[in-house]
Amino acid sequence: MTSTFTGMNSNQRDFYLEAIDNTLEKGLAAKEVVCSITTGFRDIPSIRTAPGLNPYHASVADIGYGFDAVRGTIMRIHKGESISLAKDMLVFELDTLRISEKQLNPNFELAVKGAKPDTFYLIEQSRYLNRQIAESIKEAIRLGKAFLGPEWKISHARIQNIQAIPRL
Repeated sequence: MTSTFTGMNSNQRDFYLEAIDNTLEKGLAAKEVVCSITTGFRDIPSIRTAPGLNPYHASVADIGYGFDAVRGTIMRIHKGESISLAKDMLVFELDTLRISEKQLNPNFELAVKGAKPDTFYLIEQSRYLNRQIAESIKEAIRLGKAFLGPEWKISHARIQNIQAIPRL
């Protein structure tokens, strides 16, 4: 066990880290399908030039990078790597996912505004998958807060000044 998680037994730590990782894995699967659909939107004339398409695509990419970042930090902790700011990194990465998720829906709705009826199935499928992504992020954050307890707020206060600025 690393000194970063003093006062927490390794079973408790591993339980929460595994739960967060498994939750994000489900969101990652939905994100992969959304990414494919989003790329396909560029071939649909009524969506191709929509003002929200590029920001939506960027939001999906941000979420993918965020999933990778959290899962990478979890892997490093599991390997026993001593990371002096591991808790802050975990809070930063999960909260950055929260920001990216907040950008997803408005950008998506802007991208599909005025789409033709023949695309409605893809649009509804994307909405469903976007909700799955959002639910997995919210659950991962809930687990992170349960894992870190009061330390979540302390870490969050430290990282807020360096937090990414949303593109809304």
